[in-house]
Formats: sequence, structure tokens, C-alpha cells
Amino acid sequence: MRPGGAQDAMILALSVVIGVLGAVSAATFYWLIGVAHEGLVAGPERLWPAAAAWPYRIALMGLALALAALIVRRLGDGYDGLNVPDVSLAVERSGGRIPARPAIAKTLASAVTVGGGGSAGSEGPIAVLGAAMASHLGVKLGLRPVQIRTLVGAGAGAGIAAAFNAPLAGAFFALEEILKSFSSAAFAPVVVSSVVGAVVGQALLGTHPAFSGPVAVGYQFDAELFIFFPLLGVLAGGTSAFFVWFEDFIGRNRSRISSKWLPWLGGAVVALGVLISGGVLAGRGHIEIDLTMLASLPWHLALVLAFSKAAVTAITLNTGGSGGVFAPALAVGAFTGAAVAGLIAALFPELPLDPTSYIVVGMGCGIAAATGATLTGLFFVFELSRNYALMMPLMMAVVIATLVRRSLVRHNLYSGWLVRTGRVKEE
Repeated sequence: MRPGGAQDAMILALSVVIGVLGAVSAATFYWLIGVAHEGLVAGPERLWPAAAAWPYRIALMGLALALAALIVRRLGDGYDGLNVPDVSLAVERSGGRIPARPAIAKTLASAVTVGGGGSAGSEGPIAVLGAAMASHLGVKLGLRPVQIRTLVGAGAGAGIAAAFNAPLAGAFFALEEILKSFSSAAFAPVVVSSVVGAVVGQALLGTHPAFSGPVAVGYQFDAELFIFFPLLGVLAGGTSAFFVWFEDFIGRNRSRISSKWLPWLGGAVVALGVLISGGVLAGRGHIEIDLTMLASLPWHLALVLAFSKAAVTAITLNTGGSGGVFAPALAVGAFTGAAVAGLIAALFPELPLDPTSYIVVGMGCGIAAATGATLTGLFFVFELSRNYALMMPLMMAVVIATLVRRSLVRHNLYSGWLVRTGRVKEE
């Protein structure tokens, strides 16, 4: 076997190991969320029923964000809530070397944030933990930087694939957002690791259906494909642009409030939003979209929830909390889809619309427009829905949503955070 072939075989073998580690990282993170939820929410309410009252829930949410901020400050290297940009920057500038201590700190802080009821996603911490494990393994084995970078992408992809039982989406997330490359050298290890992560993840976590309720059927007449779904793309681009803008606004102005009081103030706002929404705005770890509930919402309420989800997520992540933005962006898109479907149904009650199709397509729009991961948004929703009939409206709406968001705000959630924190310079 030629030397290059031997190295390729070694990297593929390591990608299998990393796939297992990625699944373990996902299972570990969900276990930590459960521990945090028991300690901060379920336990106090069970031992002292009065803790379920609004004032105590607000105080407990503030405690969760304050604790998360303390973990990042003491164990990590900063006070930031977003995770994925750190990994992509390490791939670009540090040869894929990810320090273990900050990764562990952000994992713990994110578990406290999500378990405490904050609005944040699980994919960021899982991707970071999987990538950090892969980076540590590559460094210990004395691999070259280009090989370590590939393994870091494989670790992130495996974690995402295991968390969401979506190997295709995990692979494209790693290639598009972490490695920012679709080179043949990286493609095979990332795909193998994502598949292994998904298989092992099923064994460790079981199967958690992303949707409850009727399955979306796709579009039913041409006007939907060429008028209504493009309209969804326009509105989803708008709500995603608000998400990006508001996250940046809160991030730039949080220093005006004392860091001692910031988590408590942010926790109070987030807790009020979650309580008023009946828990709909809270982060839950696993993605669970109740299609029946969303389809029944009045269009104006669904639109309010879309903006509210963006707002409470931005506040969570910039007042002490830690976590990802992938799942919140998906939720913003889902609420937007429900709003568009409800509005069309109100204007044209005679049309045979399937509101769940708009909700599912909206999810892809939210991911693609808010995070900039266009292909990931497409494949993630397709993989969760297993419905080829949604592909054409999904492609149409996702492209339009991304273009609209770019026309309204220059950066996405990931690139905007890098610029705001000084990691990269504004071009």
C-alpha cells in the first residue's frame, strides 16, 4: 500500500473511533442536562411545591445563568455563549487544536443553561465536545495539522449525527460550518464518523422522533411552490435577520450592565418569556416539534413566538448562558412557517393547504438563513422529515430566506459573533 493510502486508511480507522466518541459526547451532554434540570427545576419543585410559582421560577432561572457564567469564567477562557465559531476558528488558525479545559467548561455551562430552562440549543456544546475529543486524540497521536483538522470535523459531525439521529446533516454541518471545505480528503472520514455516531447514538439514546403529529405532505398545487413558499422564504429571512440583529445588539450592549447583575436580569426576562409562553420558548435538549400544536396557532401568535424565541435566545446567550443557536434558529423558522400557513388559510380559506409543510420548510429556512449553513438546513430537514415531496419547496424557500437575510444584515449568527468579539476583522 502506498504511504498516502496507509495514512488515509489510518484516518478512516480513527474516524470510526471518533464516531463512537461523538456519540458518547452527545449522551454525556444529555445526561448533564438531566442532572442540571433535576437540581435547578424538578428537584426544588418536588421538594417545595411553592418553587413552581413565578417568583421562584424567575429566581431559579437567574441562578442557572449566574452559575453558567461562573463556570465559564472560572474553568473556561471567556464569557461567551456561542460555541461552534470557536471550533471553526481553531480549525482555520490553530491546526485544529482545541484546548480541553474551555471545551469542558462550556459543556457544563451549556448543560446548566438548558437544564435550567434557558433558551439555547444542544448542538453547539455537543459539536464542541466531540471536536475537542477528536483534537485531543489527534494531538496525542502526533498527527499533522491537516489530519487533526479533519478529525475535528469528524468529531463535530459525529456529535451532531448522534444527537439528532441525522448522519447526513451531521456530515454536512461539519463540512460546511466546521471545516468549510468539501475536499475529498475530509469528506470520507467525516461521513464515516457521522454514520458511526448516528448508529452508536441510537444505541445510547434511543430514537427520539423530531416531529409529533401528522407528517407534512409537501405542496399540493403550483401556486404554493411559486408564490406561497417563496413568501415563506421572505418572511423567514426577515425573522432570521431579526434574530441575527438582536443577538448582535444584546451582545454589544451587555457591558452597560454590571456582570454581577447581568445573569439575574437576563434570567428574569427569559423566565418571564418562557412562563408566558407556557414553556414553548424554553430549550429542551432534544428537538421536539409538535406539528399539531404549531398548526393550530393563530398566525399572529405564531409570528409573535418567532420573534420572542429569537429574543429570549439572544438574551440567554448574552447574559451568562451558554449553548447553541442551531435549534433556536430552527424553532424561529418553525414558528414563522406556522404564521405563514395560518395567514394564507385566513386569507384563502377554500385552499387545501397543509400547514405542517410550511412549518417543516420554515425550519430549514431558519437554520439556513440565521446560521449561514444552507446545505445543512436543507439536508437536516429532509433527513428528519424523510419526505422527498418537500425538497422543491424547501430548496425554493431556503434560497430566498438566505438571500433576504443577507440583504437585511450582513453577517449570520456565527460570523457576526466572531466579528463582534474581535476574533476576526470586519471585511
